Parts: sequence; structure tokens; C-alpha cells
Amino acid sequence: MKDAMICFRIGKRLRMALERISEEDRRSLSSTVEYILHDHIARRALDSVGKERRRHARRTISEPALLRDAGGLTYPGTACDVSAGGICISAPSDFPAEVGSEMSVVFALPYIESPLTVKCAPSHMRPQAGRVRLGASFIDDGSPAYETIRRCLIN
Repeated sequence: MKDAMICFRIGKRLRMALERISEEDRRSLSSTVEYILHDHIARRALDSVGKERRRHARRTISEPALLRDAGGLTYPGTACDVSAGGICISAPSDFPAEVGSEMSVVFALPYIESPLTVKCAPSHMRPQAGRVRLGASFIDDGSPAYETIRRCLIN
């Protein structure tokens, strides 16, 4: 990648501070600015390690779930966490889910009397101790279950 020239305006106080740092570090002004920018970017990268990158906050749950594959077969599972965008499920290792396929999940949320049924699209699967940990995005078909989930997660 080729170097690029960037021009920008700064105030007098900032310019004087940068010049002072340049003199102390025995660097050119350009080198000092580049060093400061590299340092800032490196710190931001370290700060982002371990931060949540998901669009929607997750709520940890541990509720029984029924998983229905595209062929209509039902499997027992456990809902592990839920967000406004999807759900994580612990499923039997023989559950025939594929990324991009469609499935449905019946599960309960704490403080909700009746179970919720949602359509999902598996987005990732990881084997875990004889089971599979499955992350799935909700497919909003307009059913009231999605609004119920969103309401519950806000409270």
C-alpha cells in the first residue's frame, strides 16, 4: 500500500503541543502525528477485545425448547440465550440444521405465561460435549412472538 498525504487544520494550542512533543522526541512533526495516530489505533483495537460485537444485547436464559427442522421433525433442546435478533440453542448432535436453512423453535421466557414459537435461520453451529450449540437469527414473519421477545428484553 502506498503512503498518502493527509492535510488538516488544527488550532494554535494543539500545534504548539505537537511541536513540543516533536522536539522532546527528536522527531519531525509528521512523524509525531503518525506515531500518535498509530498509538491511538492500537489502543482502540485493545479496548475492543472482548467487547460485544452483536447488534442486539443478549439475555442469558436456560429454558427447555422444542426444535422443529424443515422436514417437521421435532427435537428437544435448551434455549441458552436470546436477543431481539436471534437465539442460541443447545441441541442434540443429530439435529439436522444447516446454515441458511429454516427451522422453528418453541421456548418460554421467564415471566411469560405461554410458550413462544419463532422461525429461525441457523447462522452457526459448534459441537459441544455430545451436543451442538446452534446460533440462529429470527425470521420475522409478523407473529406476535417477536414483539413479545423485544418487550421482554427491554425490561
